[in-house]
Amino acid sequence: MGRKLTLLDNNKKHLTKDEVEDRKSAEKLAGDGLVEMQITAPNHMNSIAKQEYKRVVGDLQKLPLRNLDRAILENYCLWYSVFKETSKKLNEEGMTIVEDEMSVEHPLIKTLEKATKNIKSTASELGLTVDSRLRLYLPKKEDKKKDMFDHFG
Repeated sequence: MGRKLTLLDNNKKHLTKDEVEDRKSAEKLAGDGLVEMQITAPNHMNSIAKQEYKRVVGDLQKLPLRNLDRAILENYCLWYSVFKETSKKLNEEGMTIVEDEMSVEHPLIKTLEKATKNIKSTASELGLTVDSRLRLYLPKKEDKKKDMFDHFG
């Protein structure tokens, strides 16, 4: 697939006029040319997922996310709901259970770990982390290729 693109305004690379036009066109299609993100939470979500959807969707409108990205947002909200419900159950039941007169780790801890991993992954895709937002707006540092002169002086 190649290197990730940076926004044209943040790009320090010297581009030809054709490359600038291509980038402008790509940015427009990636953000402004598509239907905006649905503001209301889908009905099929549970109350925790709907609450999280409502909490983040307003801020997501400021990023170049569109309705095509809604499945990722729904996935994030679903995993957030699983995380909250699992955390609540673990707080009620404790982190360990007694099995055959031995204390063992509660099986829900694996669910919590999976939910955490999926939240982190989907949040990053949506720009919900500081790092992922910075990658959208800060240009990548270009590694200058070394030639024989740089290597030997």
